Amino acid sequence: MEPLIVQQMTTRIFELLEEKLGAKGKTLQKRLAYVNRKLPARVKRAGEALIDAQALAGNPRMAMQIDGEAFSAAYDEISTHLSQIDSAAERSRKRYNMMAAIAAQVLLFGTVVVAFLMWRGVL
Repeated sequence: MEPLIVQQMTTRIFELLEEKLGAKGKTLQKRLAYVNRKLPARVKRAGEALIDAQALAGNPRMAMQIDGEAFSAAYDEISTHLSQIDSAAERSRKRYNMMAAIAAQVLLFGTVVVAFLMWRGVL
């Protein structure tokens, strides 16, 4: 497989990781590690295959060892998964979870205060 094609495809995944999941890092490997818990196992394996192919593509002789079909399948797997992620829904879900956690903490604190006041005989 052509090293230029491998580079273009891995660059596209690199950009998608930042765009869809907010991944940080200067390399594809670091970005995949950043979002490791958010990805299913099959996508993680596909990401590892892309990282391996990217490493091989750095050397023209080693680039000939890249399995084009496996690389294309891994690229399709990860790009399909990332393109299905809705960034706005992800942000909305995070915001909702944060508000729910704050509400639960306020409720728990209020319950503790009322219990303390009842124990002291104020209420």
